[in-house]
Amino acid sequence: MKFKTVAGGGKTIFLPFSSGQLSRQRLFSTFLFVFIVIVNCFSAVKCNKYENEFYSSVAGLERLLKTEQILMTDLKDYVATTTQQLALLEKEILKIEIEHELAAADTENYLTNPVNAYKLINRLFNGWDKYEEQIADAFTYIQQLHQRRNTLDFPSDDDFEESALALVRLQKTYNLEVSQLASGVLNGVKYGSDMSWSDCLMLGEQLIRLRAYNQTRPWMQESIKRLNFDSFNGNKISLEFMEILAENLLKTGDVNSALKVVQIILNEDPLRKGNVAKMFENTETLPEMGNIETEYHATQEFKTYEKVCREEIQQSPAEKRNLRCRYHTGNCAFCKLAPIKVEELHLDPLVMVFHDMISDEKIEKIKELAIPNMKRSTVRAESDASSRKRNYRISKNAWLPYNNHPYMEQMLRDLHDVTSLDMTYSEELQVANYGLGGHYEPHFDFFTDNIPEDQGNRISTSIFYLSDVEQGGATAFPFLKIAVKPAKGNVLFWYNLHRSSDGDFRTKHAGCPVLKGSKWIGNVWTHERRQEMIRPCGLVRDHESSLQYATVK
Repeated sequence: MKFKTVAGGGKTIFLPFSSGQLSRQRLFSTFLFVFIVIVNCFSAVKCNKYENEFYSSVAGLERLLKTEQILMTDLKDYVATTTQQLALLEKEILKIEIEHELAAADTENYLTNPVNAYKLINRLFNGWDKYEEQIADAFTYIQQLHQRRNTLDFPSDDDFEESALALVRLQKTYNLEVSQLASGVLNGVKYGSDMSWSDCLMLGEQLIRLRAYNQTRPWMQESIKRLNFDSFNGNKISLEFMEILAENLLKTGDVNSALKVVQIILNEDPLRKGNVAKMFENTETLPEMGNIETEYHATQEFKTYEKVCREEIQQSPAEKRNLRCRYHTGNCAFCKLAPIKVEELHLDPLVMVFHDMISDEKIEKIKELAIPNMKRSTVRAESDASSRKRNYRISKNAWLPYNNHPYMEQMLRDLHDVTSLDMTYSEELQVANYGLGGHYEPHFDFFTDNIPEDQGNRISTSIFYLSDVEQGGATAFPFLKIAVKPAKGNVLFWYNLHRSSDGDFRTKHAGCPVLKGSKWIGNVWTHERRQEMIRPCGLVRDHESSLQYATVK
């Protein structure tokens, strides 16, 4: 077996050719070179203009899937055409090789034959132009790819990085084993295909660049484990790629595994001894910890939140004793005919779930209205009333006025019927979709400053669940030990404020990372104004019960 090296973008690609394939060697080299050009073109055009943040919502990821479908169709068409051209070119090569064998046997006799002379001139005058035209189709394909770059959706550097961080977030929050995650197994359920050893290596490399050193080691270990089980074939796997694996294993301090990989490399190509020697001389071990996590992530409060997401912490039977499920008829005539199903989750503060509050038909219409207006979700800045993007909230949302459609006006009427609250001063409907590992870390919904004077603070939150979520994505209340799983059609409701209008710190809540599925919700925040007679203040200020939770860490 022989190897031919083709340079492209500063890299060396190893091409296998057996003795029976020499007639095809030049053609394959040409087309591989074209492929390298394509890859380098794509790498060079990693535009920062693509700021759609596709990772932050499943709706965005669907657009990327459509992009790949179009590119795959283009590539299949190109391969089909190229395969036909290769077959024709191979026949031409065989004819030319026969002529050259005859000429090699007796060059003078061959060239003095006028027919042979004419055929040689004709081939060089006309034939090679024809071959160049056929190969030029490859460059037409490259031009098409460039056009696709300008018209289709492509992920940015941020998408690539955040997708890696999302896997780490899921791994940590749900205590997932790297080996299971790499096998596509989430909490014992197998989804899709496995990650290859090279996938694990690339993820480990990303985490090194992101300085997530403590998360890097298990992925490098998984990479070497999967490499051991793969049947190594030097024809298909770049030895340079394996050198990268060995170098990263050294960085993580796993010298024994690095030596195993080096042995494979040297068995295939002993001339790489120099590279290996430099690797062992120059590679420094990574620090134990990186800066991927904030101080808050190390607090007991955050650990409690993660345990609630995993359902390791739940309400005790004593805490559930006075809770009940009931039918609510309210003051509306229709509710008496079709009472609303209410499930109490906590009494002080009051947290409830209203079942079957919105139909599938209405949900699909609301999502249809929201999707064209989806943007990356933001959070209110502490210093002022502005909104900013933050990594502790990964989703996309759209704000929709209720008068956009009768279905949304009906949502407010239904909330009034079941809560009796006046819905006049409710913020626009916020429709949100959570993407890869999408989450929202613990936070309050009420304002601690810059409270709108004309409307007052957010007295209540109502979350319409617009989809089921297969795994993860619960709404977690760490201090109340409640994790509410999204159920399509249900509404989660709670009061953010004490009757005294002070914020109730016990209502700190979060959106647990979505492990499997697409989480769609509709948020309705209702303000204090015009609620004075509906939920009046008590004679005594009642805020002390939650003060101990104001600074819990």
